[in-house]
Amino acid sequence: MADSYPALRNRLAGLGVIAPARGNRPWTERDMGPAFEIRRNVRSVREVFGRERPHPSDAGALFLDTETTGLAGGTGTTPFLIGLATVDGNAVTVEQYFLRRLSGEAEMLEALRDRLIEAETLVTFNGRRFDWPILEARFIMSRMPLDPPADHADLISTARRLWYRPLGTYRLTVIERHALGIDRVEDVDSAEIPGMYVEYLRTGDAGPLEPVFAHNRQDVLCLLHLRRRVRRWIEGGEDPPPPVDWEGLGVLRLKADYEAGALGALRRALTVEDDPAVRWRVATRIARVLRRSARWDELLALWESEVGGRGTWRVRALIETAKVYQHRLRQPKQALGALEEASGLLEWLLLAGDSLAPMLDEQLRARMARVCKIWRSKRILTR
Repeated sequence: MADSYPALRNRLAGLGVIAPARGNRPWTERDMGPAFEIRRNVRSVREVFGRERPHPSDAGALFLDTETTGLAGGTGTTPFLIGLATVDGNAVTVEQYFLRRLSGEAEMLEALRDRLIEAETLVTFNGRRFDWPILEARFIMSRMPLDPPADHADLISTARRLWYRPLGTYRLTVIERHALGIDRVEDVDSAEIPGMYVEYLRTGDAGPLEPVFAHNRQDVLCLLHLRRRVRRWIEGGEDPPPPVDWEGLGVLRLKADYEAGALGALRRALTVEDDPAVRWRVATRIARVLRRSARWDELLALWESEVGGRGTWRVRALIETAKVYQHRLRQPKQALGALEEASGLLEWLLLAGDSLAPMLDEQLRARMARVCKIWRSKRILTR
């Protein structure tokens, strides 16, 4: 079979781990033990989850995390440790597929392939952009093409919504500490792992890799905990511990069709956000929900009091207030009053040279012309 990892082999040859290829001679590796091995660790559900029970859908899920020879991805990157976690009845099983020799990759992938095919749901963290593309490439290069999972739950998108703004990152270890209350002790840095594997191939000593096994095992178990908590926060209505992005939680609840919980999270975001642009974005999300359910009084209260603000934000809020009066409550006089207040504010903003003022002035004039036309028609009809 053609060499499927020339870049890594050339690097290892330069380090003296393997002999360089000469003509048609195969590569020679120093370690003549088993090409790959599977480590299994079985724990009780109570030991992993405590008094809580796993979600029923966890029974058909496969939780996956990989350790690779490089962090940038690409066809030259080889997964040398693949961690899997499954929940079966009262047991949580962690399996770790370890590539002891590079020549054992095809054999390891063949053993892994059945597990991936059997899974109803694949659960990863950044798996769509990292773990799965790398595995897919290795399967293709080993002439074992594999269809992508029908259901791939990548938790990184949820993590980005919930924690990127308050924490400045959505790294799994940071989320684990702040959201799950788990603080790893003496954890190995992910950036060091590729070099540690290369050193193992050079020396044949797997002892220094034990922290890597522990790191990978903790990663897949963290996926179980994170998925369970996220379901409770998004679908069950529980509020996550701070710090959390309440707007992000509201968006996730909207996607889960949990409208009441979404409104609660979005309204809470209005109470904690100071940035006018963010407050406006949150308010428009709330407004869309209220419009869908025809809750016009609440929508009016949103624009009149909850958004408030100054300058252009206040003008925009007054225009939205006028829309509610005009289209939903059929009260053109009140709509005209809101627009007149906005016009007074806008005159000052135009004089001050506000960059958004000309655009808002155009919108305001068009809106006022329509409302005045309706108001005149209504007065003629009532004479």
